[in-house]
Amino acid sequence: MKQTNWREIVEIVGVISIVGSLLLLATEVRQSNRIATAEMEVSLAERFMDMHVHRYSNTDVAKLWIKIVEPEGQLITATDHSQMRGITWVYINLFWMAQIAHDNELMADDVLEVYVGVVRWILEHRPALQEHFIFIYGSQTDMEGARIFAPIGELIRKRNRDNNNDNQ
Repeated sequence: MKQTNWREIVEIVGVISIVGSLLLLATEVRQSNRIATAEMEVSLAERFMDMHVHRYSNTDVAKLWIKIVEPEGQLITATDHSQMRGITWVYINLFWMAQIAHDNELMADDVLEVYVGVVRWILEHRPALQEHFIFIYGSQTDMEGARIFAPIGELIRKRNRDNNNDNQ
């Protein structure tokens, strides 16, 4: 009888140890995910900040930025177009990072929606970049299914509707 009691006690202690280890492991995994999420958000913020730092610290970029924001009446050269395409690619890559983070559950739905809003805002307030976003969107088939790039698809559909209405 004493032997059975010790055996049961050892088994109970073993089960408690296993449960405790699993709880500790779950806590560590949750903490690792929070750290990865924070690092991803900081990385994206730093990359956007780098773009803005170049805008106000580099006179060539500052001059180009005027053409990006207010293209009407501006002489936009082939070099300007090339630089605008490059800036658009930087944006695309940053937004891809956000989409990938979301797809890997490192970014919440509401945070991704903020970035979707940023894409929409850029399309509305950086008119010289619209054609570059549309070109890249059309050349990269995997962009079509990504939530982050939905505003580009919306812009294309709106332009197609407007063109159809103009042709009628």
